[in-house]
Amino acid sequence: MTNQKMRDYRPFITNNFCWDFPSRFNLKEVSEFLDEDIDPTTEYISNTAKVIMKNDGIYWFIQKKDAKQISALISLSDLDLEKHSAALMITFKGLTDDEKKEISDRLLIFLRDQILLTDIEINDLDHLVQENFTNNGYTIFNKKLLKRS
Repeated sequence: MTNQKMRDYRPFITNNFCWDFPSRFNLKEVSEFLDEDIDPTTEYISNTAKVIMKNDGIYWFIQKKDAKQISALISLSDLDLEKHSAALMITFKGLTDDEKKEISDRLLIFLRDQILLTDIEINDLDHLVQENFTNNGYTIFNKKLLKRS
């Protein structure tokens, strides 16, 4: 189980989106999505690459297949594959509920079925994503933890 490497989980392709690591995107596009200057954006990209290579987490920018702009960021940090736990943050920009659902469905498969997470720390998770997880085996504790038994 612990021989899973986060660096192997790219790209993900769904009906309308391509998920890939921050280092695979144009610096200017990432900078605009993060609403940061180039220097902090460069540092962010470098840090995400280190986290992925250390197997401590994974970051994806999600881009619509028919557009060149980033539509979402998924950050999975504090990853512990032995304890089946991690912290999850998702940022959406300009997506419809159906598009959020498509992303949420693929994320659920990854977290539940591929890396077998049972405890997911959350903070301000989009209600559609949260609802999808709770409809598919996770329970919310203290508004900050999704837990699967």
